[in-house]
Amino acid sequence: MGSLKAIPNISMNNKAAVILCQSQQPSNNKIPEKQNNQIKDVSANNSSTSSSSSSSSSLKSPNNWSDQFHEFVVSFYRIWAKFVIAHPIKIIIFCFLLTIICSIKMIKTKRVNELRGYTPYGARALHEFDVRDEFFGQSGIGIRFFILILPKAENGTMLDEKVLDEAVEVDNIIQKNLTIYNRITNKEESYNQVCRRFCTINDPVSLFAIGWKEQQENLRNGEPLNEKTRLNYPFSKVMDMNVNLQLSFFGVEFGNSRNYTNMEKVEMIVLLYRAERIGGWTNEDISNYEMSVSNYFKNNFTGKYIRVLSISTSYAQVEFDRSGKILITFVSVGLIIMCLASLLSNSLSATFMRQFSFYKFPVALFACLCPLMASGTALGLLFFAGVRNASILGLTPFLILAIGIDDAFLMIHSWQMATSKRRKNNILPAAIISGDVITMEAEKRLKEQQRKQIDSSLAKQLTEVLEETGPAIMISALTNISSDIIGSFTGSPEITLLCVGNIASITVDFFYQITLFTSVLIICARFEFNQEVKNAQQNNKNMIIVENITPNNNKKIKNKKSFRNKIEIIFNKLAKIYVKIVSNIWASIFICFVWLTVLLVCINTIRNKFNNQKLFPPDSPLLEIENYREEKVLPFYTQAQIFIENPGDLTNKKRRKHLDNLIDEMEHLPNAYPAESSFYFVRAFEAFEKSLSEGNGGEIIDEDNSNLTTTTTISSTPKTQNFDLTDLENFLLWPENTHWKGLINYHTDNLKNESELTTHLDSLMVTVAYHGEELKDWHYRALMLNQWRSVVDKYNEEFNVTVLHDDGLYLDLLENMPTDIWQSAVATLFCMAIICALFMGSNFFVVCVTTGVIASICAETLGILSLTGMSMDPVLMSAVIISIGFSVDIPAHVSYHFHTAKWEDEDNNGNQKTRKTPRSIPERVQRAFSSVGFPALQASACTNACALALLFLPLYIAQVFARVILICITLGTIHSLLLLPALFTIVASVENFYDKYFGENTVKLINGKKQLKKQNSSFRV
Repeated sequence: MGSLKAIPNISMNNKAAVILCQSQQPSNNKIPEKQNNQIKDVSANNSSTSSSSSSSSSLKSPNNWSDQFHEFVVSFYRIWAKFVIAHPIKIIIFCFLLTIICSIKMIKTKRVNELRGYTPYGARALHEFDVRDEFFGQSGIGIRFFILILPKAENGTMLDEKVLDEAVEVDNIIQKNLTIYNRITNKEESYNQVCRRFCTINDPVSLFAIGWKEQQENLRNGEPLNEKTRLNYPFSKVMDMNVNLQLSFFGVEFGNSRNYTNMEKVEMIVLLYRAERIGGWTNEDISNYEMSVSNYFKNNFTGKYIRVLSISTSYAQVEFDRSGKILITFVSVGLIIMCLASLLSNSLSATFMRQFSFYKFPVALFACLCPLMASGTALGLLFFAGVRNASILGLTPFLILAIGIDDAFLMIHSWQMATSKRRKNNILPAAIISGDVITMEAEKRLKEQQRKQIDSSLAKQLTEVLEETGPAIMISALTNISSDIIGSFTGSPEITLLCVGNIASITVDFFYQITLFTSVLIICARFEFNQEVKNAQQNNKNMIIVENITPNNNKKIKNKKSFRNKIEIIFNKLAKIYVKIVSNIWASIFICFVWLTVLLVCINTIRNKFNNQKLFPPDSPLLEIENYREEKVLPFYTQAQIFIENPGDLTNKKRRKHLDNLIDEMEHLPNAYPAESSFYFVRAFEAFEKSLSEGNGGEIIDEDNSNLTTTTTISSTPKTQNFDLTDLENFLLWPENTHWKGLINYHTDNLKNESELTTHLDSLMVTVAYHGEELKDWHYRALMLNQWRSVVDKYNEEFNVTVLHDDGLYLDLLENMPTDIWQSAVATLFCMAIICALFMGSNFFVVCVTTGVIASICAETLGILSLTGMSMDPVLMSAVIISIGFSVDIPAHVSYHFHTAKWEDEDNNGNQKTRKTPRSIPERVQRAFSSVGFPALQASACTNACALALLFLPLYIAQVFARVILICITLGTIHSLLLLPALFTIVASVENFYDKYFGENTVKLINGKKQLKKQNSSFRV
């Protein structure tokens, strides 16, 4: 063992240390008194340095609530730094265990999406769908899916006997073969067993096929056509029954080549299936049944002449989830790219600052991992608390990644600056072990002294880093949390869920930043510090004497530094040019002019549009189905479903006339089909009653305004009452009238005696049909829905009437998307102003300018997206709401450092102190840029590197998020480093102009001390 050597603090700069060798001490158990005194001196120096830092902070006496709050936050970080220094390993273990447990919960929690989740709170469509559910007596969504049947032959037609036979076979398979489990009866039941109301809705297809086959056989046999069978569109007549083909036949082309039909071609047949929620079904039961239908026709059914496509809410959700899984794969690739970019950028910056070591790699890696760990932990905790897992929560990591990595790079940069300052001030442990022999006990005590001194130095350094970056990180976190809290009450259920996920993730990320990430920093710094001590020991052994450095050796050192010096000179020149430009009033005005021009152009290009096809993978069968629906179904037949909850006494002719007026108005709106296309029970029942009163026994004469024809006599008793509900049961017994059972609710009671029953009509459903090429457009459909609502609103008080569009949930979303976005933006801006005021209350204009810049970033992001061909839809809306969080981060950091640069300064030892006079705008810009500029560029580059991976994925949701991230992060960086300083310069110039021409007398009356107080006013930048 060697003896103990004591040396003064060893300089780690490149000026070479002077190592003074002491005489060798005898080996004994007592540490030499001189050396012990040196250890105490260094400890005292560290202690005084710490107290100096503390006292310097107190020099800035809090003169308002903002300063008091800031001082409280700084005091918290001082205490927290000591806690992290004492328990870094325990903190890391705790964070990893928590992340693992919560991530397992997150992975195992099943994803459940709500059909109405994106519809805004208070949207009228929500009430309309509730009315529909109440009408059908169901709680929740029942079975509902569509089957599209197309000819296999290219440019083929459905008007073929074999094709029609296979179409009927498809209906039979669904009706009888595919089953769903009834939890009440404990039996597997087919569709025709669970159907209650709309069981005959597809009968027109089978009836048309019968009529077509009959006429074809007559032609083949040379027999005359059946004149009673008319196969026309929209109304055919088969077996003496009128058949409405509008619900089933689409893509119709007309012609006169056949004398038994007016159709030349039918591109597609649609079968509709609806069943109320019965049998104790769960949402999963219904989803599994609908998917079993889709999977059967996708995998098991092979038609010779037809192709079968199916669409349902369940199928759409499965395909949307598949999009998310594809997205996660590419996000993982993006994350790897991001980590590599982080490693590269941090290695370069550390090398430039002469601090590179292997231990920089874990720090750079955890800069990316901490946000993801925080997101997994937060979502897992939410799921433990019973919060629903939904696909939209998969967007949360994007926001947390952008916020977290920026905060991490800010801390890394501050840590590197603090390390440079420490090395410049020659702060190293005073005692270093040489090769002389000492006792093991003395060596142990010496190492303990070194460890304590290292921890003391690192504690001071961590405190300095947290004091500098902590408030800015807290501003960013609190702003995002506050805006998400408000957004959770102003959006829709899914947006609320997203906001809750963001709130939890941002909170955990903030916690991980000041615990896990700082612990990693401390552990890596300890290794680096120990390496510095070893290097100092080696230098001590090698007797590096400053006098021995010859001019040639000095020249070699300078040559080694030449490349770095050149880079540093170039960087400093660029920084000076940058500060000079943004601090020049005319350059600032030009920057603001360009900004306003771009802003106005972007605002004027924002457009809304919705398209379901964007939600699915490029190979999804639903893309073809949705295209047929948009191009062939909706333009031919769009249905208004009118629910009359209070029909009242319809034997009253006046009341019945009012109800007729309602339907008549709906039938005379633009794009409406004639009245015979409507399903209106009152009109059909009146015709039935009229036939009874005329003694036709209930046979309804085939008139143009009637889509019902009956041939069976039920009663031949003449009637004088033209609306007698006692005939309702007879009316519904007719086979062609059975479909009316699904469109009315009624009950009977016995008010007088057992032989006389009274029938009451409780509610009824009316459908009115519309058509037109304009209905391909979502905006036009939204306009049409508003027209429907305007009509029914006039009769609502009398009949309690509601109108519903099948796409109403999405049409309301289309109309409400701009509202959701501006509400979220306003909430963010409002919260940004309040949170900034907490930390920067003494700079009112700094708060206002920062808030305005964030608003600009949001507006320009939307505008540029629109200029690149994207329109507003639910995916883009979610991405933009996420991007609002991106837009807060960098401006908050720049503004905070610009604010603190006004008064804060350091003494020769690097300790904080308060300036007697405020810095000028260029000086403050310089300090803010040196503190935030490089980390902002670093974080932007790494986040954009992650987003670039998504651009290679031909998936709409990936393209949206890639563009939103790239645009928003880039705009945030440009606004923060160019527009913010330019606006500060303009505001300061206006203040100086005012002081010069309007504040002269006031300035004369104010002494120097008061003038300083005026400069520190809350209404001065």
